[in-house]
Amino acid sequence: MFLAYYVYNLLLVTLMFLAYQYAMTNKRAYAYMIIGIFTLVIGLRYNVGDDYPAYKAFLFNPRLFPNMEYGFTYVCKFIHYMEFHYSTIFLLVACLEIYFFVRTFQKFKFILPWAFFFLFATLELFIWNNALRQSVAFCIFMYSIQFIHERRLIPFALLILLAGSIHKTAYPLGVFYFVLNVKVKDDKWLQYGLFFGSFVAGAVLKEFIFSNLGTFANAIGFGDATSNMDYLKTLDWSNSKNSMGIATFIWLMMDMTVIWMYDKLKRLHGDVGFELYYKLYFIGIFLQNCIGGTYLDRVNMYFLPFRIIIYSFLMYELAKKKDVLYRTPIMMFCGLTYALCMWAVFNHAATCSPYEFVDLEIFPSKQTIFD
Repeated sequence: MFLAYYVYNLLLVTLMFLAYQYAMTNKRAYAYMIIGIFTLVIGLRYNVGDDYPAYKAFLFNPRLFPNMEYGFTYVCKFIHYMEFHYSTIFLLVACLEIYFFVRTFQKFKFILPWAFFFLFATLELFIWNNALRQSVAFCIFMYSIQFIHERRLIPFALLILLAGSIHKTAYPLGVFYFVLNVKVKDDKWLQYGLFFGSFVAGAVLKEFIFSNLGTFANAIGFGDATSNMDYLKTLDWSNSKNSMGIATFIWLMMDMTVIWMYDKLKRLHGDVGFELYYKLYFIGIFLQNCIGGTYLDRVNMYFLPFRIIIYSFLMYELAKKKDVLYRTPIMMFCGLTYALCMWAVFNHAATCSPYEFVDLEIFPSKQTIFD
């Protein structure tokens, strides 16, 4: 258990430090160090994440290959053919996740240190350790938004095809190229109305979703999982059993502050496409209130994580204030969210702890893909 605290804390501090150096110096060496360290630490984990045993069990045995997406299947077959260590797939996934994550911040790298903080504080990293394929697809989608801002259809389309080859639920995201730049009324009071209205809608929708679970699971590409309906009805990607009421309150206050400061943030960072990221973030928090804690959270895995970018913009601007009235709430917020992250580690949220590393012997028989 101690190793988990050591690994997560050391990784967080290291990534934030390197991200700060990268932002200040613009030297690519720091980006390479970020990618390399993250890939090794996360990729060489052992039995960390609820889905880890399942991936280990069937991804490298052709007799167990399910009907997966062609891109991911071909990679698995290649790894199996080359008789690589089974951790190769976890290393590859971690590398793809962090590569596209860092590339997303290429034009606004000044918020990258905050982004790593929120990667941990929102527990998004623990989701990355579980939903491997969809997490990679999300990171590719997040990176592709800059091409919507630049109105470059071909690179955006190629990235969506790449994401879809890893997880088929990414294909419908292509529609955002045509709708995300459409101007919509962004009055803050309208946003507050929609935000609080989503809580009311959620009270009705969640019961409706549970009553029609099989239909919805088929619609989002997970119909093969409906054989275990009891499992689906209790599946909660927000890890409610490991959360506390204070966490809900903190993120509620954070979202309300973001909406209040939207106009200023848009004015300051509109040149890098802030409005586009904000729209996806708002969809995410809206859906979280409507369908959070249900199997349709799988859909929101493409939207809710955009709060990492939006929260980072917000905290970057607030942190520049010298007034103690700003600094004190920021320090309290960071302290509380960090504590919640450590609390999640203590409670083994999504089997994020205890933390272990794979046997690093060279191709030991007990660690090969043929077990």
